[in-house]
Amino acid sequence: GRLHLGLIIRTTGLSPLSVRQSLAVLIQHNIVTHAESKEGARYLTFYSISIKSVLRLKRAGLYLGLVEERIGKDGLAIFRTIMANGMMSIASVRDSLGIRKSAKTPASIKFDNTVARLVKERFIIAVTSKDTVTKIDRVMQQEAKLVDALTLPPTGKQLMEIRHKIKEQEDEEYYSSSIVGFTNQTSQSSSATKRPAPSIALNPAQKLHIEYGADGRPKGIAAGSLAATNGAVHSTPDEEPEHAADAVDDKLCFRPYHDRLDVLLRNQQIINLFADKYNAGAGAVVKSILRVTEPRTRTCRDKTSEVVSANQIIHHIPIDAPLADAVDTGSDMFYKKLNSVDDSATSPDDSAQMSQARRNEIAFALLEVIHKDCSGIITKVEERGAGQYRVNFDRAAAVLRDSALDSLIQEKYGALHARIVRVLRDKQKLDEKTVSQAAMLPVAMCRERLHDLALSGLVDTLEIPRTADRNPSRMFYLWFVNPDKQMRSAMGYIFQGISNLQQRIDHEMSLRSALVTKSRRKDVIADPSLLTDNEHKEIQNLAAIKQKLEVAIVRLDSMLLVVHDINPLSSDLQLLQ
Repeated sequence: GRLHLGLIIRTTGLSPLSVRQSLAVLIQHNIVTHAESKEGARYLTFYSISIKSVLRLKRAGLYLGLVEERIGKDGLAIFRTIMANGMMSIASVRDSLGIRKSAKTPASIKFDNTVARLVKERFIIAVTSKDTVTKIDRVMQQEAKLVDALTLPPTGKQLMEIRHKIKEQEDEEYYSSSIVGFTNQTSQSSSATKRPAPSIALNPAQKLHIEYGADGRPKGIAAGSLAATNGAVHSTPDEEPEHAADAVDDKLCFRPYHDRLDVLLRNQQIINLFADKYNAGAGAVVKSILRVTEPRTRTCRDKTSEVVSANQIIHHIPIDAPLADAVDTGSDMFYKKLNSVDDSATSPDDSAQMSQARRNEIAFALLEVIHKDCSGIITKVEERGAGQYRVNFDRAAAVLRDSALDSLIQEKYGALHARIVRVLRDKQKLDEKTVSQAAMLPVAMCRERLHDLALSGLVDTLEIPRTADRNPSRMFYLWFVNPDKQMRSAMGYIFQGISNLQQRIDHEMSLRSALVTKSRRKDVIADPSLLTDNEHKEIQNLAAIKQKLEVAIVRLDSMLLVVHDINPLSSDLQLLQ
């Protein structure tokens, strides 16, 4: 739990200097948070572990892959340097990569442009004084400050007003479109609302207000990041402009913005859902929708996306997207429409034009299929023009969560248990006989599986008494799915699986500890011939085993992202926030 410095030193048995240095490193990596509390006449600083930050360490590879895909190898080198140090100033990153600031070389200009793009697209954000304090502590400190300003103890109504005011300030900061970290300020006159940005404790830097263009991307993004071909847009992260439009403050410290990266991981899960359900073309259309809405999607807290037009969606579909594959929805008319070929095109130019027109026709048809999908993730809000569409992230989180839970139950118990859970999730509160009929199972077999699920917390029972004495023999017992209880049970299985895999990695390393120690010696690193052939084979075998176990951990962590991180169901599950 939360401990102050004296208790940490007494519990660990380490020297005060070692404890202070260790806490400084953990705070720098955002693993430990701290808060001051008044104990008598003095103030004590209490330290606590951020569980979510610890679990996010396993996603480092996924985060690096996203940055390389979006920004390129230069952005990957910068982001990896900052991630390895927790938080870091841009000047220190420049020195670590061996880039001189004074010389306006192509490498220096490219570095400045890449850093500016990382900041604008919120892959990294400026460090604030609130980053090392938990949200609960921040709210309590603000509430105590406002209560102390009153002459009399607050009434219940005044206390509710104070909490409402704090909530409004948090919402203003959350929905602020300003980006902190640039040395010059670019103001946009067409900004609809002006909200205050979070204050920076390290350096009062200027703020950049971003205006979003008609294509859904922030204005000011490097022109080299977009390349139009036949009406389609491609991301080319390796291409950079010759001069940086906005310079990032070198003295300001930045850290990885994990909430933004979790949004991209969630979007990839949504894309995979539609690609697996229909085809790669449907996945490409959904990817285009999410790419247009990404600049205005801040974190996974957002319940819905901004409205985007069909023309914007079609314009952002890459030219190499596999739209030629048709979607067989059971309607012969629709299937023939997607596969119709116009034989009237005779010249090469006409063929190219008809090909692009046919791609647009297929894309519009796929949009119709996607927004009519029973999941309700993509909704059509207006019929104006070619249509206005929106992504329902709450519904997407529910669909992904149910799919992950069904997969977990099927792997642990079997297909019949997963079928019963799906029946209860759809129908809710059914007696044993009705469950057996809906699941098409004998009553005895259904009863056995229901008790297995109840013992694991995946289903629950509701008792309805027939008489006032509440005699158990005269009660109705209805089975149903309790989402909070099911979530806790699933998270327990995931955490236990991650723990078992990590322990297996440690066990495999301990079995070969002497060999691992020898392979890390400086003389062996300089001359690998000092290892025998058997030792080389054993090291390769260890590396293969470790890789498989780490891949399994990443898969479980991806399930944790779907089950909990993108949309917690209740306040009881906010312990990981």
